[in-house]
Amino acid sequence: MTQALPGVWFAKKRNIPCYLYVQDLWPENVEIITGITNKTIIGSIGKMVDYIYKRCTKIYTTSNSFKESIEKRGVPSDKVEYWPQYAEDFYIPIEKTTIDEIPDDGVFNIIFAGNIGNAQGLDILPKTAVLLKKSNLKRNIRFNIIGDGRYKDTLVNLVNSANLSDMFNFIPKQPATRIPQFMAANDAAFLCLTDSPLFAMTIPAKLQSYMACGIPIIASADGETNRILEESNAGVSSPAGDAQRLSEIIIDLSLKTQEELTKLGFNARDYYDNNFNKNELLNRMDHHFGLNPIMEEKYHV
Repeated sequence: MTQALPGVWFAKKRNIPCYLYVQDLWPENVEIITGITNKTIIGSIGKMVDYIYKRCTKIYTTSNSFKESIEKRGVPSDKVEYWPQYAEDFYIPIEKTTIDEIPDDGVFNIIFAGNIGNAQGLDILPKTAVLLKKSNLKRNIRFNIIGDGRYKDTLVNLVNSANLSDMFNFIPKQPATRIPQFMAANDAAFLCLTDSPLFAMTIPAKLQSYMACGIPIIASADGETNRILEESNAGVSSPAGDAQRLSEIIIDLSLKTQEELTKLGFNARDYYDNNFNKNELLNRMDHHFGLNPIMEEKYHV
């Protein structure tokens, strides 16, 4: 949030509009991620945030819940607008395929791609895998974890100590442009967030990327993410932190036919096109910035 201060000061000096895009709520995010609870520190950050909000011409947010939270800080509702994130153009549906990194052995493959950090709540996966092993599965399940992060070593150790290595496939970080190929080699994509009021208000950018690739989604999350999955009928969701319920929905999804899985993937892409379309979102922003028709034609927006 501190990076907004130079913008606010420069806008005032030049007497020009100042626009802010909020992807993380402060001071809430600082408190949860860092563990800082000192009222003096959090209160000071809150005052800085209010200072910035007050001096911005327009504030855009990545979720409706963020919009509501900012309005509760005394910001007029007409000053705040929901403008979600979109996925880059290379995130597209690809026909079912096989790749070297993921064995083609009839297992129900679930992909997680991205940062492996504390906020992702991936500690739920070893717990869920233990429950799945006890369930006499009709179809084996594998979690393909692609990426890196501060929590990765801990996650690998949890998997190994619980003798779950046969259910996990850790793959090094890949170029973003390869991720759609990995999606096409999996049956479903997984995302999760820790159990927190802040993360319940968050729409992780991973959700848009998954939807753009047209793959069924499994989520361990509350709030906005759960709402979108229910609206789109693009997958299944369980409450954040609930390993038992997560294991149950994974089993249910693994038993669906390929036709049913394809339908869920189609729903995901359809919802993406109607709600997170890049061109439409950029056109909306151009309108707010007052881009004239000549420039619109020149830049094909």
